[in-house]
Amino acid sequence: MRKLLIIFFTCLLPIGFLMGAGFSLGEFGGRSAAMGNAVTAQAYDASTLFYNPAGLGFLEGTQFYGGATIIAPSAKFVGAQPFMDETVHDAKEQIFPPVGLYVTHKFNEQFGIGLSVTNPFGLGLAWEEDFPGRAISKDATLQTFYITPIVAYQAMPELSIAAGLDVVLSSINLKRNVLIFNTEGVPSTGTEVAEAELDGSANTALGFTAGIMYRKEKLGLGFMYRHSIKLEADDGTATFTILDGLDPKTAALAQGALQDQTVAAELNIPNYFVAGIYYKLTEKFGIEFDYSWYGWSVFDKIDLVFKDLGVQTLHENYFDEYQLRLGAHYDINENFSVRGGFIYDRTPQPIESVSPLLPDDTRNDFSFGLGYTNGKFTIDGGYMYVNIGERTTVEDGVGKNDNNFNGTYTSHAHLFFLYLGYAIK
Repeated sequence: MRKLLIIFFTCLLPIGFLMGAGFSLGEFGGRSAAMGNAVTAQAYDASTLFYNPAGLGFLEGTQFYGGATIIAPSAKFVGAQPFMDETVHDAKEQIFPPVGLYVTHKFNEQFGIGLSVTNPFGLGLAWEEDFPGRAISKDATLQTFYITPIVAYQAMPELSIAAGLDVVLSSINLKRNVLIFNTEGVPSTGTEVAEAELDGSANTALGFTAGIMYRKEKLGLGFMYRHSIKLEADDGTATFTILDGLDPKTAALAQGALQDQTVAAELNIPNYFVAGIYYKLTEKFGIEFDYSWYGWSVFDKIDLVFKDLGVQTLHENYFDEYQLRLGAHYDINENFSVRGGFIYDRTPQPIESVSPLLPDDTRNDFSFGLGYTNGKFTIDGGYMYVNIGERTTVEDGVGKNDNNFNGTYTSHAHLFFLYLGYAIK
């Protein structure tokens, strides 16, 4: 039964700490998200703390800004023949509401401080009960909170620099079924004997972020960097619920083998940087282009330390990737503004890692939104369509998935965002 437990934990734990592109979020401001997050060289509201903290140097007085993005993802799976038929399996309908909360204050022309709370890594994926890959994943939920105090210094009227500390809290909850008597290398075979649930929180982690911004009347240049984070979970728990209807011998075997136990793991969330250029073509119309790079190659393996079973190493082999962002705004008058954006987001996930836990692919995101300002008050809202598209784990007739669970995934997401701001200048 030692081998059974090793196989179980090896399949279950990666998603507990997996932070692939499918779990990376960037929509934490109404104006910013409507412009495809291409705002690294602009500073119009307090959400600049997330996109480029140096923008704090160009804000005035005390500003409050906050809201949420409602995310409605969708995923489908069709298994590869001959082991599975052509049935379309839908993921469960879910809603996720990541938030962005900000406050900034300028003491004088040079110095300012700010505080932000965001969820840059989150979401989840749950499948229906009849999903053939339920022994790999039934439900996976990940939450993170980045609490980031910022200090900015405006070295000259056109130049601002800033740095901040990332305090990171995270939690996970995962569910899957457990098989025994399965045929190695053949998916969806064996006897389901239990539902397993993994629940835990990582230790508080620390990182940092920094930025620089240069602004003239029509031109803006920006650069921001966020350092990698090491997540360490020392006391995760795995619990097992034996399924009803098993014959007595199978039930006894499962109860003896599947004992609750603790597990520890650690890995690095990648560092990333974004560089952007903004230009105001007319008094009312401006456009920005951003390039961002993510060091996903740090996610090459996970070492799992079991209380009773020793250390197991999982190989993920992610690779570094980039993202391109394009955003524009048109100010209709002093109160109303319209925005639009596009993001080309390349996946860092190799084909071997594509699974029901995270079926990611290169994305094309399209966004638009409206803004209204009246005195001290601001309202920003909009919509983004995330086209993750279709990705198969079969190449030249050969299945590539590490769990031998092969097929085609089709995914997309709808994002609706609404943010409110209040400025005391």
